[in-house]
Amino acid sequence: MNQNSNEKDWLVIVNPNAGNGKGKKDWNTISSLMKKAELPFAVKFTERKGQAIDFTREGISDGFRKIISVGGDGTLNEVVNGVFLNGICSTTDISLALIPVGTGNDWGRMFGIPLDYEKAIKIISDNKQMLHDTGMISFYNGTEKKSRYFINIAGLGFESAVVKRTNDQKDKGRGGKLIYFYNLLMSLISYKNTSRSRN
Repeated sequence: MNQNSNEKDWLVIVNPNAGNGKGKKDWNTISSLMKKAELPFAVKFTERKGQAIDFTREGISDGFRKIISVGGDGTLNEVVNGVFLNGICSTTDISLALIPVGTGNDWGRMFGIPLDYEKAIKIISDNKQMLHDTGMISFYNGTEKKSRYFINIAGLGFESAVVKRTNDQKDKGRGGKLIYFYNLLMSLISYKNTSRSRN
């Protein structure tokens, strides 16, 4: 594909592990529905955390301006960060869509994106768009200062402890719809208030 054709096509970034393996299991169904809706696309499958950021930046560099995240909130967050770190074009030149397959799908629920794949793809093919505000947070990882973009929420303290515990368990292959609530309860029992000053 040349750069001009890429601008008309979608780059699809799939997290095969999202939704306890639904990304991989349901990809043939999703791709068939996209072909049926006559949405031309190229696809990349992530194999590690952070790779969706790299795929997004590479795709934009290759000429893609329309990106679909197939995954959950974590995959979408990585794609958003790739958009904002692209260094090639304005973020407002990029169209970002979601086909939710994750366990939480908070952002998708907030904007009424159906869990039904055919209905989610119809929203994309109908070209329903909105301009979205994005936040950026700076934080320290040890002594290294970092930053991260977000489009839904950014949690601190107790909430981040719950999410960290949940993500750690997902990395070990323990998923499912109740895992967040389990970790919410466990964090309520074990959480201790923390304070840290930095010069």
